This record gives sequence, C-alpha cells and structure tokens, in this order.
Amino acid sequence: MQKIGVVGAGNVGVGIVDALVMLGISKKIILYNRNIDRAFGEVWDINDAVPLLNGNIHVSATDELNDLKDCEVIAITIGDKQEKGESRLDLLNKNRVIIVDLIKQLDIINIEAKIIIVTNPVDIITRIAISHSNRDKSKLFGSGTVLDTIRLREEIGTKLDINRKNIHAFVVGEHGDSEFALWSVATIGPILLDNFGIENFENIKEEIMQKVRRRAYNIIEKKGYTKQAIGIAVAKLIKAILNDEKRIFTLSTTLSNNCAHIVSDVVLSQPCILGSNGIESVLLLDCNNREFELLKNSIEVLDKVYLDLKLL
Repeated sequence: MQKIGVVGAGNVGVGIVDALVMLGISKKIILYNRNIDRAFGEVWDINDAVPLLNGNIHVSATDELNDLKDCEVIAITIGDKQEKGESRLDLLNKNRVIIVDLIKQLDIINIEAKIIIVTNPVDIITRIAISHSNRDKSKLFGSGTVLDTIRLREEIGTKLDINRKNIHAFVVGEHGDSEFALWSVATIGPILLDNFGIENFENIKEEIMQKVRRRAYNIIEKKGYTKQAIGIAVAKLIKAILNDEKRIFTLSTTLSNNCAHIVSDVVLSQPCILGSNGIESVLLLDCNNREFELLKNSIEVLDKVYLDLKLL
C-alpha cells in the first residue's frame, strides 16, 4: 500500500493532508508532529470527513519519526515562524538546525523515500537539506515555483481569455522576489506568446509578474498564512511520483550542469520531469539575454543568503 508522510501539523502540513484526502491520492497518510495532541486533533477532524468522501483512506498521527520508515513520499513543512525582532537570517539559522537534524534522521530511517521540502525559504532550506543528506539528489527537492507557475498561467489565461491548460509558461529561479518568467519560450498551444499579436505585451508581462510575485504576500496580509493552494500543489507532486506521471514541474533542485554554462551549487527552481524515481531529468533553461541576466541575479541573491547563513 502506498504510504505518504507529512512532517509538520501546521497550516501547510494540514493543507497537504486535506488535499491528499479530498483528491483520493493515497490510501494511507501519516501526519508527524512534535506536539502529538495537535496532530491527533487534526487527524481526528480529517478522519471524520473521510466517510463523506468516496474511497477508503486512513490518516494517522505520530510523534515518532520511525513511523515514516515505509513511506514512499515524505513532505516536510516544519519550521519556526519569525518572531518579533528576528531577522530573516535569525529565522533561517533556527530552521537550519531543525532541518539538518530531521534530514539526518530520515536518511537513517528511510533513505529511499522521495522527500519534498515545502518549508520556506524553500530554495535555501532545500540546499541545506541536500548538503547534509546522503540521499540521491533526485529524491530530495523543493516545491519551488510550482504554485507561482500555476498563478502565471492563470493570469495569462485571464488576460487573454484563453484556458490556462493551453498555456505553456514557467516561473523559474528563486521562489521569491527574484523569480522570473521564461517569456521567450512561453507558448499558447504551438504559438510563441511573443508572436500572438498582443498589444502592449511588454507592459502586460510586467503587470502579470507583479501579480504573481505579490500573490502570496497579499494572501498573508489578509489571512495570515497560505494553505489551500500549496496543499493541492504538493499533493499533485505526490500524485505524479506515485503514478509515475513524468510530468514537468518547476522544482527547487541543484542548478543543472548544462544550464547556460553556469557552474554553481545554488538550488533554485527549474523545469523538471517528475516520476516514480523523483526528479528524473532537469531540463535545460533556454534563456534569452534578458532572462539570462535575471537568472544570474537570482543565483546571486540565493548564494548571498546561503553564504551569510554559513557565517552565523
């Protein structure tokens, strides 16, 4: 039986479990949390909903990492929240300790599981996890700009009145302020977006990307956190692994060796083929000159944060 582990019973962790149950993606889900009472409360609530849905799904709670030993996929959402007076680096330093300890334990417990890092800032946390793990890199990656890419396609579709399923466009780089769209290779069906005859398209591009970058901030300003969309996005990643779908997602992973001839240990979002073995291939980023500069900027931003963190 396919078993999924979710580490962390906060808003995002519970959002992932909710999505897995609602979409019927796995028959057995286990929610790990250091505070077992919180995990039990969430699991009991979710299990009360299962009889109202089709299928036979069991969700359980644990505070023992060893219970994740036979999970095929594990999503990691844990991490401290930023407290008043703390800098981003202070928060990162605390979360680094948590992630390093967790990854080392999971390497011992279940080295074959595919691990999806969801904890933010996802690129930096994923890089830390990779650097302290013996797991094959293809089996350890971040959720990256998967949700940003969906937001981009939705914004383009809304602007042009075209179904987003026919829009092929990707957000890459940092999952954050330096992310950017690969406009030069974006298409509607077989037609390059740049050749679609859109008036004032350069202005529209900037307007769309501003909305994409600001979306999470706007949600957090209104309700304090994001949950539903990221939960479904990660559930879709898990589904792609379980069903060996070979779908393309923009995931946080080590920069491809053949990416624009840049040599770096940085971790950022790139289009990847996702299947039963995890990331089965990282696709070459085909950038024009402007996008290449944006890529270098994203690398510099992420490298600086990582190197500053190592100096703490």
